Amino acid sequence: MQHVRLTMATFALAVGLAAATPAIAQGGYSSAQIALFDTPHLENIAEPMALTYDFRYRATEGEVFEDHVKMIVTEVGADGRKSLSFQYLSGSRQRPFAAIEGFRGNPLIMLFLQHDVEEMRQAGGGPSGYFRNRIRNAFRDGAKVEELVVEHADNTFAAKRITIRPFATDPNRDRFPRFADKSYEFVLAPGIPGGLYRIRSVVPSNGDGVPWIENSLTYKAAGTQGGATPPG
Repeated sequence: MQHVRLTMATFALAVGLAAATPAIAQGGYSSAQIALFDTPHLENIAEPMALTYDFRYRATEGEVFEDHVKMIVTEVGADGRKSLSFQYLSGSRQRPFAAIEGFRGNPLIMLFLQHDVEEMRQAGGGPSGYFRNRIRNAFRDGAKVEELVVEHADNTFAAKRITIRPFATDPNRDRFPRFADKSYEFVLAPGIPGGLYRIRSVVPSNGDGVPWIENSLTYKAAGTQGGATPPG
């Protein structure tokens, strides 16, 4: 049952981000929402494989650790949709996200956000719905989108970076001052398997330049379902 509850919460977050999108005059999606939640990131995967990502967490007043996340493409449908399972962190930190079917986009974007929102709830004491709404509104109204290139494994890839600061204009930002200037960065690279290069969230310090809290998920390799050896 825990698997089911976490998965339902995750996709409730996703629906919230993608559904409330009247940012464009005719009620369309913002460019950030389209890039993140209405783009077939997985279309460059033609066969079952495992995508491995490095996960890093750093807190100046808490733990620092490195771990990994795997998204396993267990089946590729005739229509190109994928069935997926996840190994999100390991040991006592592992998040039990359940397997899903029929996906074209990269759900790790949503899983990262769900994990991040839950951490804020635990650290700040605020309701998850409040943090989700602020992130949703930032994608709709305040996202910055820019083109760039990224380097990975001696290759260069065209990419798109999306950044948001969900609490920058929040009239209630004083309720959760530690998150008032928190920022998120999403780097999408269609040439990389799964289309996602990096997600990063940063809670800045009070001035010494070192983030108070930093989370990041960065693409590492693609390989067989049993390992992470890059093809070719």
